[in-house]
Amino acid sequence: MMSPPAQERVCIISHSGYPFETRSRRMAEALVGCGYKVDVICLRLPGQPAEEALNGVRLIRLPVIRHQGAGALVYLREYSSYFALAARQLLRLHRSHPYRLVQVHNPPDALAFCTLPLKLAGTPVIVDLRELTPELFMSRFRLARSGAVVRLLTLFERWACAYANAVIVLHEPHRQIMAGRGVRAGMMTQVMNCPDDRFCASTSGAGMPAAPDGQFVVLYHGGMLERYGVDLLVEAVGRLRGAIPGLRLELYGAGDFLPRVQAQASASDLGDVVRFHGQRPLEEIPAAIAAASVGVVPMRQDVFTDCVLPTKLLEYVAMGLPAIASRTHTTAHYFDDTMVALFAPGAVDELAALLLANYREPDAAHAQAGRAKRFTELHNWRGQTQSYLNLVKRLTGA
Repeated sequence: MMSPPAQERVCIISHSGYPFETRSRRMAEALVGCGYKVDVICLRLPGQPAEEALNGVRLIRLPVIRHQGAGALVYLREYSSYFALAARQLLRLHRSHPYRLVQVHNPPDALAFCTLPLKLAGTPVIVDLRELTPELFMSRFRLARSGAVVRLLTLFERWACAYANAVIVLHEPHRQIMAGRGVRAGMMTQVMNCPDDRFCASTSGAGMPAAPDGQFVVLYHGGMLERYGVDLLVEAVGRLRGAIPGLRLELYGAGDFLPRVQAQASASDLGDVVRFHGQRPLEEIPAAIAAASVGVVPMRQDVFTDCVLPTKLLEYVAMGLPAIASRTHTTAHYFDDTMVALFAPGAVDELAALLLANYREPDAAHAQAGRAKRFTELHNWRGQTQSYLNLVKRLTGA
């Protein structure tokens, strides 16, 4: 693709922390690599400056406090506050240096409408559906689909998709869901959450570090939320303490469920087995993957997680690490038992048995990981980037 003119500017708006939210970061850096000038409006996390430049991306962080673990109405108030600040900031930036395109990442879906003054003036808008918001709230707050909050969220999702010039979806099951909700095929572009090729290039292949001698290292990295089942993994590891010498569980990530997992590990006297590293920069994760024996994705199953293709699983696969994952709908759509060791969601006994088999039969586990590489051959960030940049080129005329 030819580089766009130097004045081509793009704004990305995301109700998340940058650079920790990897999807917006990968997209922003792909645009910069193609010659666009990119501003990202995002949340300001503790310790972060209000503005900075990172890898060519200009960051404008808004002082809205994130309320992880709060009630649904608190989330809606937080979303409303962020909407107002983002709309004002976007208009201010656009007046000084007009944007050629604005891209909005959900949730909330209603955030798309903060672009209204620009949209009315002819600036195209992309809505990136990185989450299914109605299902997210159903899972998080155990809400019924027929309830008022979920019906309101479903309306906003529908309106945001109709308002946008283009809609980005995550994978084929996601595309099918949105098609069933009335989004036309021609409106949708699929951009999967495949790991950036730069993410795994430095440590994959020959010479890749292995688990320290005499240790069997189990890895989980990602959100510490109840639906992701980290407590199930801690329980499974606890059952294997006497069966696997040198057993260690390395946990990376943050979230409102983290204190419960820490208390669980302490109550089970696993302080010498389970180690908590908190949320770490993206650049540090490949080394953790490279030093692990197996990566685990222990998601519980519900209306939301059935629609998720876990990025951490794709990272394990891309780097050749044997993986164990719960057999949720979308995961099973792309991976079978010859590629990833799948277990019934919530089945701790089955998870523990797979961990033990992985320890006892490392050659079989690595052969399975080798077969999983077929996924990366078909779906990788190079290909996804091209689809994304082609969409941006079409909308901007660059």
